Amino acid sequence: MQFFSRYQHLFFSILFTFFLVGIRMIMTGTHTFAFIPWNTFLAIVPLWFSYLLPAARGRVAWLYAALWLLFFPNAMYMVTDLFHLREREKVPYWADLLLLFSAAVNGLIAGFLSLYNTEQWLRQRGSGKRRHLFIVAAMLLCGYGIYLGRYERWNSWDVVAQPFALLSGIADHILHPMRNIDAWMVTGLFGVWMYLLYGFLKTGFRRIR
Repeated sequence: MQFFSRYQHLFFSILFTFFLVGIRMIMTGTHTFAFIPWNTFLAIVPLWFSYLLPAARGRVAWLYAALWLLFFPNAMYMVTDLFHLREREKVPYWADLLLLFSAAVNGLIAGFLSLYNTEQWLRQRGSGKRRHLFIVAAMLLCGYGIYLGRYERWNSWDVVAQPFALLSGIADHILHPMRNIDAWMVTGLFGVWMYLLYGFLKTGFRRIR
């Protein structure tokens, strides 16, 4: 499949992380990091939608773009899985560090690749200034999505499953910003960090298009 062929190095890295998860489960008899494969799958979803964009037309293309934006934070969210790192019996600290860090990097690369694909698609539909504003907005929305996922435990599908509860929580953040300062700090700082890192990595991404 062309999708896997184009991003084969990323998928080899993902397989390496899954190997680490499997070895850890066998060694310890526990499922401590069994969530990593599922989180990785969710990180690949926005890359898949961005991959479909160039061949899509009309409303279908915009549907793919909307779905990309909805799932985009899942890729960057994997950085916060590093919160699970701590000393545990039966497994060296460095082994868990490698496992979680490799998973986080896989998520970041998948997310940034998907953003690059989407930016190239938008290149044919708007000015450079609009694309730049889109990237800034996407990074800030992603930062906010990371907060919603990590601290308030919302998922992308809650947009459909629990839309009113989700909107109520968002409204509270907007109406009471000082009471929810952590939400805006995570949004802003993660957004700026991802924006700066994306600008650095973008040159390398051009080589695999």
